[in-house]
Amino acid sequence: MRWNILESTIPQSENELRNILIKTRGLEKKDELFFSPLNPTEISIQEVGLDAGQLKKAIKRILKAIEKKEKVVIFGDYDADGVCATAILWQALYKMGCQAIPFIPLREKHGYGLSDKALDDLLAKNKPDLIITVDNGIVAHKSAQRVLDAGIDLIITDHHQPEDKLPSAVAVVHSTQLCGATVSWMFAREILKLAGYQIAKDWQLDLTAIATIADQVPLRDVNRSFAKFGLEALRKSKRVGFKALLTHAGLDQNNIDSQSVGFGIAPRINAMGRLGHSLDALRLLLTNNKSKAEQLAQVLSETNIARQDMTYEMYGHALSQSENWKQEHIIIVHCDKYHEGVVGLIAGRLMEQFYKPVIVISVGDGIGKASARSVPGVNIVELIREVRDDLLDVGGHPMAAGFGLEASKLDRVIERLKKLAKETIDKELLKPSINVEVVIPFLLINEKTVKMINEFAPFGQGNEEPILGFKNVEVLQVFTMGADNQHLKIVGKGDDGVTPINFLFWRKGSLREKITLGDKIDVAGVLELNKWNGKKSIQIRVKDVKLNV
Repeated sequence: MRWNILESTIPQSENELRNILIKTRGLEKKDELFFSPLNPTEISIQEVGLDAGQLKKAIKRILKAIEKKEKVVIFGDYDADGVCATAILWQALYKMGCQAIPFIPLREKHGYGLSDKALDDLLAKNKPDLIITVDNGIVAHKSAQRVLDAGIDLIITDHHQPEDKLPSAVAVVHSTQLCGATVSWMFAREILKLAGYQIAKDWQLDLTAIATIADQVPLRDVNRSFAKFGLEALRKSKRVGFKALLTHAGLDQNNIDSQSVGFGIAPRINAMGRLGHSLDALRLLLTNNKSKAEQLAQVLSETNIARQDMTYEMYGHALSQSENWKQEHIIIVHCDKYHEGVVGLIAGRLMEQFYKPVIVISVGDGIGKASARSVPGVNIVELIREVRDDLLDVGGHPMAAGFGLEASKLDRVIERLKKLAKETIDKELLKPSINVEVVIPFLLINEKTVKMINEFAPFGQGNEEPILGFKNVEVLQVFTMGADNQHLKIVGKGDDGVTPINFLFWRKGSLREKITLGDKIDVAGVLELNKWNGKKSIQIRVKDVKLNV
């Protein structure tokens, strides 16, 4: 893998390293809004790109529904962002006495978003007077018209990429600057403010942290505010369901960070949307009953384990198919055995393995359901929209998308996308590389440096963890860890360091045979503090290793 070293000067102190990180992130030395962002309660609707006129129409319609005691359905989505968005708006409307009920579609039964199948079930059970979508609906033109034709008012709140024309609705509350849950939060905040309610500084921010980090929106500007204050709220959260989930995930509430959310909390919520029903995840976030919370947390954790097992098995099959795409600018694999709930995860892992855009398609009952992941510089949703005339639906972001198609058109769509990728994707974008912010000496591997680096947190998309370079590391020990020996651990020291340091390389146990004692290696990785059983130790989470031959 090619290393792009962003700064050639080697720092000799924590302060020098801090100034380098400010420079490589394009910040000013006194960027107060980065290091001290505004609390979300102080952020205006204009700053997040919401239309004041559309908000006014939406709020007016909701206040009418409350006054007339109309039936309202909050139509959510089955991922962590959608579940949190549903919880936020439902709690706000419930507080105001609105007769609102949540509806979250089942992935396998209903498909994504405001689909006909979802509407069939919704209208058969209880015809509402008003439907409010959260985290979906911005491209649901036919379904939106169906809702209006049925005499039901519709409000759309979403953050996904719109098309040239917006769906028909009473109001569309939309911004691509946020995730679905924070659009929902801003909307709920404005409703409550207009109704005369006081908004606490940490109101519902625990949920905005989960959604913002899980949905991988850029953690700059307003998103940084939602993530930073949201993580603080998570550390103090009194939600019994959240506490029960932390216990099952083996996480310490006092030390929750973006990594805890991304790898411990969000996957358990997402697992319900993949293999179960996300209503259970929603109930977990909303319940005040400790016994019910424990029961639901157990369900989420067991479902997540099943999701992990299924992903592992299907990834192996997809990996073998991918070998046939080495000369292409995209990878497209499909199988009638792939569970549609994990195709996105498989696509993500293949993208990491081959550094190309990847589409994984689950085929069943005459329909293909696809999930796509991309590399920086390749807008995957726009690429897919080039073949929209052969698809049933398509939606998503530049880096992640999904679509449906008739199985009879599978081969045609694959060929069209393969050809488009070859013609439009620059081969240079497909060369694996890693941005190493700077090479640092071993003398800076200490808790003081870790503390300084954490001033730049929370980390995530758009504000990645600093990847640092460590040169000429002498290998003292090397061995594998975990199930099937899939992880690699190296104990090493540098020319200017005496204390041995642990280097952990997840999912790279296969490198064990290439590294021997006494080897000198260059390592790119994240400097962090490991806390386990009350003990603290410095470690490097490895991103890449180079053997010095």
